[in-house]
Amino acid sequence: MSARITVPGLLVVAKAAARAGADVLARRWTGHHPAVPLGIEEIGAETKSSGSDWVTDYDRRAEQAVRQVISGYRPSDEITGEEYGATLPAEPSGYRWSIDPLDGTTNFVRGLPQFCTSVAVWGPDARGEGRWLAGAVVAPGLGRTWYASADGGAFSTVDASTAGVHAPDRAEPVRLTGPVPGRSGRLLATGFGYDPARRALQVRALAALLPAFGDVRRIGSAALDLCMVADGTLDAYAEFGTQEYDWAAGALVAEEAGVAVTRPASADGTAHPDWMVAGDVDAAALAAVMGEMA
Repeated sequence: MSARITVPGLLVVAKAAARAGADVLARRWTGHHPAVPLGIEEIGAETKSSGSDWVTDYDRRAEQAVRQVISGYRPSDEITGEEYGATLPAEPSGYRWSIDPLDGTTNFVRGLPQFCTSVAVWGPDARGEGRWLAGAVVAPGLGRTWYASADGGAFSTVDASTAGVHAPDRAEPVRLTGPVPGRSGRLLATGFGYDPARRALQVRALAALLPAFGDVRRIGSAALDLCMVADGTLDAYAEFGTQEYDWAAGALVAEEAGVAVTRPASADGTAHPDWMVAGDVDAAALAAVMGEMA
């Protein structure tokens, strides 16, 4: 059984694991121009639920790299990942890692830089209460890392070692404080599912929310949406039916940046879809849409 470690210690593991996954994804640039979409034969891509829902060999290798780091540090911790499901040790420690090795796979395949590796850990805090304790999101195409720990704040750094980024490496971490209050032309981020019925609901919800915003952005990665709300690039985010591994790390980053966060009631966004919300979003408008669709 793994010994209980401090939250800063868990954050070290989260950052190392997310970096390991992102390093695998960064190889996508090796020998290829980053703006040129890769062919199926080059990345071992196949579709899951629809023609736009991809999984690649990079997803699998990145998750293997993330799992190797976590298991090396914390062999008795449970791991739940997008590609390989749940791994439960014989003597569980009580800590569970939620990982998305490649959030934004379609962007990755098409040569868009908005993709990342997301890693977060849930477990008992100093009072013995279960909560999200640490999380990290590394976006190699953007040269950015976001991370947070429970009651420790949220931060971001620039990573010049990432392909295509020209900036001072290992810059001092910047503490995140969320969107600028009272800013005009607010930006709302959202996403759309692959199921036609779910997409119709999401479109109706977007129409209900848009009057309170200047414009909308569809980044293609829930983890990055949440991190960009945390650093003030975006003002709010709302999406229906995301999975826990999509939002686990990003929601903690946003929360620790002082952003109001509402997580889905269930980790399973397929069987029990719910809203993942960060920032100033009209909850009554979302409830009204859900009522109409019931």
